[in-house]
Amino acid sequence: MAKSTLTTLSNFVESFSDHEFWVGADVHKRSYHIALYRVDGKVQTFVCPACPSVLLEKLQSLNITIASLVYEAGPTGFSLARMIQSGGINVIVAAPSRIPRPVLHGAKTDRLDCIKLAEYAAKGMIKPIAVPNKKEEAQRCLIRRRHLLVDSIRKCKQRIKGKLLFLGINEPHAVRNWTRNASDVLLSLPMDINAKLTFESLLRELAFLQNELKTTTKNLNNILREEEFKKTVACLKSVPGVGSVVASTFCMELFRPTRFTRAEEVASYLGLAPMVYHSGERSPSGRLRPVGQRRLRSLLIEAAWIWKSRDEYAKQMYNRLLGKVGIPQKAIVAVARKLAVILWKLCVEQRNYRKTVTA
Repeated sequence: MAKSTLTTLSNFVESFSDHEFWVGADVHKRSYHIALYRVDGKVQTFVCPACPSVLLEKLQSLNITIASLVYEAGPTGFSLARMIQSGGINVIVAAPSRIPRPVLHGAKTDRLDCIKLAEYAAKGMIKPIAVPNKKEEAQRCLIRRRHLLVDSIRKCKQRIKGKLLFLGINEPHAVRNWTRNASDVLLSLPMDINAKLTFESLLRELAFLQNELKTTTKNLNNILREEEFKKTVACLKSVPGVGSVVASTFCMELFRPTRFTRAEEVASYLGLAPMVYHSGERSPSGRLRPVGQRRLRSLLIEAAWIWKSRDEYAKQMYNRLLGKVGIPQKAIVAVARKLAVILWKLCVEQRNYRKTVTA
């Protein structure tokens, strides 16, 4: 950093050394744009390399009291938050969807973004999200890798079926339902040699993805056998319709479930809490906010269908909701919300599911 910038920063904080400062950071892969916000509303900005330890050292060299440092969650992860917290500084990692936005679009630069974050933090307008530790973050990466592989396998099969349609080749039953001998049936179809080479390439890609999924699933199962997860996963699987995939995803995505104090917080975190719009004499209506843990939300809705078919309590709840709203999709989402709350309570209380006796 240039000497003139260091002098400017020193002059900026010197007369307010007895007051708190708020720091806004616009974080990118190669650089951090930093804003220092004083109690009188004045702001000073600077740029530093994208290195958490360098930023911490810079902030500590200013000899000021920092109320909080805030930045948006994004592809850079939480390493910056953990490093700054290790220096005794409060860190607010903000969800981009929960940061206040102006009604009209104006100028947007990295400098203006970091100033905005610092100002919002000083006014208490930003609610922090939980910061996982290194182990929790690594576990979430592994479970998300497993889901990504499942998606890739499905898309690869779709590409194979799409190529059959494009070449005018009738789709065999084995390929349509993708049975165990689908690959052999596919390669036995009469086709041009170059088309066959194309399908062989696609099948090699599919085999690679399936092998990766098998390895990743094995690694996940090893983690789930550890004491940290073993009992919790068993408690979650005691709910009809909840298997290893839903239980492991719920545990790893909802890390430290005790940080939630109310069921509403869990539903909001998962994107299962309806947003109610009510004005005047109009009946209140709501829709789901398209944020939260989308993969886990989808898994919970799938599990809710099975729960409904195996548990009389869930079935009666679904029928009651269906009679009220008249839309199966809305009714099952409400059942999934109840299921998520039950799973959260099982995690916290470390007990098995108890079926509710209904009349």
